[in-house]
Amino acid sequence: MVKNTQGGSSHKKFARKNTVSTKSNKLRVSEDEGEIYAIVTKMLGNNMFHCYCIDDVVRLGHIRGKFTGRGKRDNMVEGGKWVLIGLREWDVSSEKSSSVAKGKVKMQQCDLLEVYSDMDKQRLKECVSARWVVLDNNDISKAIAGEVSTSEDDFMFCTDKDIERNRLINDVKSATTEKIKIETDENGEGEEDINFDDI
Repeated sequence: MVKNTQGGSSHKKFARKNTVSTKSNKLRVSEDEGEIYAIVTKMLGNNMFHCYCIDDVVRLGHIRGKFTGRGKRDNMVEGGKWVLIGLREWDVSSEKSSSVAKGKVKMQQCDLLEVYSDMDKQRLKECVSARWVVLDNNDISKAIAGEVSTSEDDFMFCTDKDIERNRLINDVKSATTEKIKIETDENGEGEEDINFDDI
């Protein structure tokens, strides 16, 4: 066994197996017709996810081993992330599958090729001409943050006190400055004008 001549156990953290290579700054774009841009809509577990592709099809994505394990901080796959996927051309299509006869619809499967950060999204929009509106409309992270406008058909769960508070806040925001007259009977001084802006 080789002796450790440099130091004790603290030198083990400098081992070559613990070093993480730096990520290249080159932007990975679609180079083949089998590579499609998509957005992750749902994480399923077992290294799988549902993704909504730019061609308006929902597919089942598989996270390859490259994206798991050590050094995966830069390429974490989660809901709302833009990804580049590779279609499985050898996979049986849902029309030819025997599961269609049984009433089950099999989703087309794909493999994860690249995970894009927020900066990469902007660079993609500038460099590649595609229908990015499809991915922006299906972004669940914006819906969670409240950036997507809600329609009148949406439900709102609240109590009567919450509704009353929101109504009062809207009334205060929309109201102009008013004067209130307070009558004082005790001192007999009469009416006194109070301006809301002074309070």
